Amino acid sequence: MRQKYDITLKDILKDIPKVFLKLITGYETGKFLDVQFPDIALREPDLVFEVVDGKILHFEIQSRNDSTMLERMFLYSGFILNQHKNFPVQIVLYVGREPMNMPNHKESEGVQFSYRLLDIREIDCSRLLESDCPEDIVLAILCKTGNEDATIRTILYKLSVLPPKVREGYIRKLLYLSDLRKLYPKVKLEVSKMPITIDVKDSDIFKEGRMEGKGEGLIEGIELGLELKFASAGLQLMNLVRAVDSVDKLEEFKNLIKKTGSVDDLKEFLGKSV
Repeated sequence: MRQKYDITLKDILKDIPKVFLKLITGYETGKFLDVQFPDIALREPDLVFEVVDGKILHFEIQSRNDSTMLERMFLYSGFILNQHKNFPVQIVLYVGREPMNMPNHKESEGVQFSYRLLDIREIDCSRLLESDCPEDIVLAILCKTGNEDATIRTILYKLSVLPPKVREGYIRKLLYLSDLRKLYPKVKLEVSKMPITIDVKDSDIFKEGRMEGKGEGLIEGIELGLELKFASAGLQLMNLVRAVDSVDKLEEFKNLIKKTGSVDDLKEFLGKSV
């Protein structure tokens, strides 16, 4: 299942925040490329675009550590090379709470592979707060700051000048992402002081968040069930399980684990659900 934070960040990065992009790649803009992976066990790449000198940049956004990240990035690189005849510059942007801990380099006889692994907390938020691009400004909530309260107030001040509907959209995204830094209560308090009306409890983004939380609990239960009943053969299905974006489907799959004695039956179900 795609994480709620990853989806919000992908939406922000699709608008190509110039300052943020330049800080981590040296480029300010580019054009998006269509890349399709034929293996259903793989997710679509998060962001792939071509910059002015012809280089292809490939971003993956991670809100949790993934022990299979190296293998995924290696496969993604091959598919992009096959479709666009150029090796991509690959960056995994880590936005999670836990310390970043993923492999990003491997050597074997005749083969060397690596990708860039970047913790967004290494970026100084003040550089983004100088921008007039709202995408840059919202991303500052995830970056390094010496004063959380001042950063929140600056973000909201700069968003306050936007047209009402546009402003509301960015504030919702800010509220959403602030939870990654456990700053949601502070952001919500500052938003409540603004002369605007945003019903946080009933907003679509937080309804989605509650569903996401339920989905995460289901995934943990499914992982335990697969391990207890099918050992390592069952755990090999977890990448497919995480790709399921429906809580109802996850509930159905959890019940199927109890009923079936075949990993193949489970794999067939997942293949129809992602």
